[in-house]
Amino acid sequence: MQGLVSIWGILTPAKRLMMVASVAATIVAFAMLARTASTPNMSLLYAGLDGRTASDVIGALERMDVPFEIRGEAIYVPVSKRDAARMSLAGEGLPQQGQAGYELLDTLNGFATTSDMFDATYWRAKEGELARTILSTPGIRAARVHIASQSSNAFSRNRVKPTAVVTVTMSQGRLEGANAQAIRYMVASAVPSLAPEQVAVLDSIGGVILSPGSDESMATEVADSADREQKLENDILNLLEARVGAGNARVQVALEIDMEREAITERVFDPNGRVIAGKETRETSETSFGGSSGAITVASNLPSGDAAPAGEQSRTERSETNEKIDFDMSEIRREREKLPGATRRLSVAVFVNQIVEEAIEEGGEPVLRTSEEIETLRELVANAAGYNEERGDTITIQTLPFKPILNDGVLVEADLVGDFIGRHLMQTIQIAVLSIVTLVLGLFVVKPLLSTKAVPQQTQFAAIDTETLNPQLTSAASTPAAPPDAITTLQEIANTKTDETANLIKSWLETAEDAA
Repeated sequence: MQGLVSIWGILTPAKRLMMVASVAATIVAFAMLARTASTPNMSLLYAGLDGRTASDVIGALERMDVPFEIRGEAIYVPVSKRDAARMSLAGEGLPQQGQAGYELLDTLNGFATTSDMFDATYWRAKEGELARTILSTPGIRAARVHIASQSSNAFSRNRVKPTAVVTVTMSQGRLEGANAQAIRYMVASAVPSLAPEQVAVLDSIGGVILSPGSDESMATEVADSADREQKLENDILNLLEARVGAGNARVQVALEIDMEREAITERVFDPNGRVIAGKETRETSETSFGGSSGAITVASNLPSGDAAPAGEQSRTERSETNEKIDFDMSEIRREREKLPGATRRLSVAVFVNQIVEEAIEEGGEPVLRTSEEIETLRELVANAAGYNEERGDTITIQTLPFKPILNDGVLVEADLVGDFIGRHLMQTIQIAVLSIVTLVLGLFVVKPLLSTKAVPQQTQFAAIDTETLNPQLTSAASTPAAPPDAITTLQEIANTKTDETANLIKSWLETAEDAA
C-alpha cells in the first residue's frame, strides 16, 4: 500500500488521470466479460403465439422463476431449462392454440342458461375442438371453423341442412388438395347431417381450395397433374441414364389434362331386330241343347219330368282359341360418366449429351452419338411415356454437347468445432473482443504505470542539485547529474516533504564527516 502511495505521489496530474481512466476501463471490461460469460445461452421456446396466449406463457414462466427474453413474437429461455419449461407449461395446458373447446360447457349454469344459450355455446365448443384437431396437421399455423346450423325446433317441418367454412393459415406455402379433402371429411363426420360437399375450405393466402357443392378442387387437379409429370420425367430419365450415363440427359414433360366432367346416356333402337313384348292367348268353349217342335201348352212351363216332351232333343258345341303376340324393336341403353383427369395431349422434350467419350489424345476427335442410337432412344421414350400419335402427342430428342463442369465442388465434412462456433458465434465474438480489450488495457496502460519505479530515496536525493543543498556534497558523492525531469520531480518532492529531506541531508553529512 505504501508503494502505491509513493507511486501516486510521483505521478503528474495527466498521468494520474490516465491511470484512473485505465483502471476504470479495465474494471468495466472485466465486468462485461464476467457478465457475458455468466449469461446463459438462450434457446427458442415458442414463436408465433397470439398476444393472449403469449401473456399466459410469460406469466407461467415468471411463476416458475425461469428467465426469459422476448424477441419480437418469439420467447427465448435458457437451453438447460427449455425442455423442463415446455413440460411444465404443457401440464398447465399452455400454450392454448385455436379457439376454446368443450371447456366452455363447464362454465354454464344449469339454472341461468336458456336453450338458445346452450346451443350457441355447444356450437362454439364444437368449432373450437375441430380447430384444435386441424392444428395437429403439420404445416398449419392457425385454423378457424364456422358452422351454420339451424336451431332445433320440434314444430319445424322443413329443416335447412347445416353448412361449414374452414379457414386455414399455413406456416409456408399453400394448403394441398389432399389435406383440404381430409379437413372437409373430418368436419363433415363430426357434425350431424352435414354433407362433405357443404364444407368449404379456404386458404388465407391461396384463396378457395374447396368450394361448396364441389367434390374436387383445383388445387388437387393441379397437384395431380404436376405429380404425373414428375413421375413421367423420373421414369424416362432413369431409362435414359442407363444408356447415356448419369448427368448426360435432361427430360421435361408437359401434360395437358382434360378437366371436364361429362355424363352420357345413349339409347339405340334396332329396326331389323324384333323382340316379343307381350303374348296373350284366349280360349272360348260353348255348348247348347235344343228340343223337338210342338205346341206350346201349360205343360211346357211345368218342371221337367212332369211334362217332359216326348220328342227328340238337339245339342250344339263350339270351341274357339285366340292368340295375340306384341312385337317391339330391339333397344340398347348405355349410361357413361366421364371423369376429369384424362390425358388430352402429351409433350416430351429430351436433351441428351452428344459426346459419348472425350478425346483421350490431345487433338483427337471426341466420339459422338449416331442417328441410329438417337432413334432407338426415341422409341424407348415413346413407349415409356405412352405416346399416341392420334392424340397429337409430340416427342423431341435433341443432342448437343454438354458444357463441362469445371469445379465439382468441395467436400464438406461435419466439424464439431465449426458447428459449436456457428451456434455460439455472437457470444464467442463478445468474449474475444472483451478479452482483447482487457489484455490491451492491462499490458499497455496499467502495467507501465504501475511498473514505474522511483529512484531510491538516497539515490534520488543524491541527484538533487548539490549547488542548492550543499556545494561540498557534489565532489564527495561524485554523483552524475540527473536528467532535468528527474531533478524537477525531486525538487517537488523535497518541497512537499521537508522533514524527510532534512533528515536525509543530515544523515549524508554525518556519513561525509565519518569518511573524512
